[in-house]
Formats: sequence, structure tokens, C-alpha cells
Amino acid sequence: MGLFIPILLLGLLASVSPSTIVVFILLLATTRARVNAAAFLIGWCVSLVVVFTASYALGGVRASQHGSGRNAVDAVEILLGIALVALAGQQWRRRDVPRTGSGVTKKFTGHLKKLNPWQAAIVGVLEQPWTLTAAVALLLIRHHSAVLVAFIALVVFTIVSTATVGLIFLYYSRRPGDAEARLFDLRDRVVRAGPVLFAVVSLLVGVFLVIDGILGIVRT
Repeated sequence: MGLFIPILLLGLLASVSPSTIVVFILLLATTRARVNAAAFLIGWCVSLVVVFTASYALGGVRASQHGSGRNAVDAVEILLGIALVALAGQQWRRRDVPRTGSGVTKKFTGHLKKLNPWQAAIVGVLEQPWTLTAAVALLLIRHHSAVLVAFIALVVFTIVSTATVGLIFLYYSRRPGDAEARLFDLRDRVVRAGPVLFAVVSLLVGVFLVIDGILGIVRT
């Protein structure tokens, strides 16, 4: 339970990542929209498998669970949390800067229009909210559990973190005609709300990591 609640919360935060939502909607405007969207999700999931596997293996190393090794993991967690809180403050100060989706479209659409599935899978890896994924990796190292528990944590985080883009993909697949206009309107809304969303997500995750890291040091 001590592992699954933060994993669930981090997954929920990852699912509302503005950058991921915007890029995924742009993928649905490519020539091979359905195939590229599926490849994006595959790339996302494969990267999570690699991170979870490496984190579980590192968590099994005795040095990471005792003494200075454990304190080092806690210290990294605290520093990551402080960095996220600082980023949250920076993004919050930019919340009133006018923005639209046109800049995003001009920058990415030309590159994404003729994207092939392999490239879409790479985009899925790159668009992984790596700060949140790093937080999950630290949790796996600190709360090293049985293989089955780690596997369930992987499944939970994967499903929850892809919930938003998965629903977008499902909506597009069922009603592609209506979806195009609605999704690009959603893209513009997400772009405008991006700094606020990023600030809130970063603040919540940052505070959680700082508290979790401090509690880890105190319990050592």
C-alpha cells in the first residue's frame, strides 16, 4: 500500500502532462494517424518497462538499501523534489503570458506530418514525463518489494499514465470526423493552460518527493 498510492498519484499526474497531450493530438493529424498513435503508446510502454526493470534491479543491490547508499537515494529524491518546486514557481510566474497552439503547430506539424511508426515510437519515448518517471524509479528503489508487487506497480502506472491519451485515441478511432476539430480545440486549451498545469503538477510531485525523502532519512 505504501508503494501503490504514490505510484497511482504519479500516474495521474503523468496522464495530464500538457506536452504529451499536445504532441499526441498532433500525431493524430499525421498521414498514418492510428498506426503512429499506437506506435507512440508502444514506445511509451517499452520505456517504462526498461525504467522499472532497471530500478528494480538497482533496488535489489544491498548498498542501495542500507547506510550511506540509502541516504544517497533519499538525498537525490529530496533534491529532485526541490528542483520541481523551483520549476513550479517559475512556470506559475509565466501563467499570464498569452499563448496559442499556432506556435506549437508550426514547429512540430511539419516534422510530424510524414512520421513513420518507428519515429512515432521514439517520440513516445521522448515525450515520457521523465521527471515523474524518475520519481517512480526512486520509489521503486526505496520500497524494494517482491517481483509481483513491482510488476503490478508497472501495470498500474502504465495504465494510469496513458489514460488521457488512451481516451483521446479511443475517441479519435470511434469518431475521426468529429474528433479532428474538437481535439485541436483541446490542444489550444492545453497550450494556454500549460504553465498552470505544469506548475501544479510539479509542485505536488516536488512536495511529495521532499517529504518522502526526509521521512526516509529520519527512519534510517
